Amino acid sequence: MTGSWALLKKDFASYFRSWVGVLTLFGFLIMSGIFFTLFVLGYGQLSLEAARQAYEGIGDITLTGFIMGAFLLNLGVLLLFLVPFLSMRSLAEEKRSGTLELLYTYPLTDFEIVLGKYLSLLTQLFLLFLPTLTYVLVVKFLKAKVDWGIIAGGSLGFILLGASFLSLGLFFSSLTENQIIASGLTFTSLMLLWMLEWLVGFLPPVWSTRLGGLAPFAHFRDFPLGIVDLTDVSYFLCSIVFFFFLTLRVVESRNWKA
Repeated sequence: MTGSWALLKKDFASYFRSWVGVLTLFGFLIMSGIFFTLFVLGYGQLSLEAARQAYEGIGDITLTGFIMGAFLLNLGVLLLFLVPFLSMRSLAEEKRSGTLELLYTYPLTDFEIVLGKYLSLLTQLFLLFLPTLTYVLVVKFLKAKVDWGIIAGGSLGFILLGASFLSLGLFFSSLTENQIIASGLTFTSLMLLWMLEWLVGFLPPVWSTRLGGLAPFAHFRDFPLGIVDLTDVSYFLCSIVFFFFLTLRVVESRNWKA
């Protein structure tokens, strides 16, 4: 695992020294800030209308649930655009520059190479996500009781969703040496998975039930409500392992003989 750790540090430092890494970081933080601000303003407007109209049941909507729950749910949608930029360079750039062949000469197994690349992507995702947790301080500033179940569940769901998407992105990055193609394939696949819930509505019930279970956002939606279902966790873990396995097979394919 020493080789994977060294590769992780190299990729992590290299990514955030590039203009793509810097722009991705600032773009994600700006968009997440806009989302959070809109939900804070939305809750304020809802509370004001409730006071004026004396709406019943408004007390059942907690500030943490309305703001942080909805924020984390919509933050998952940003992954559709973020992941292609994070993963496109991982193996494709190594192929293009010829450094992947150099890696093969090092005392690293194929598993260590793929693991190091994947852990680097996960670390980048963590770094992008951590600043958004400071928004909890805003919720506390608003004198609201923080529902830590929603924060923890939503955060876990976001990381699992992102980890499964990154595994898919790493796979497509292993198929080509062109970053744009890798990014395009990843983005197209993620969009299709996102729309899968809508598409199954046009299919017969027997097919809609089976295919609907493959939609990642159907498994993500309960996490920001503070609900952690082992079925949903298993779905994401299986997705991560599946695409990691495919990536490993692609890397190993250089040793296959016709």
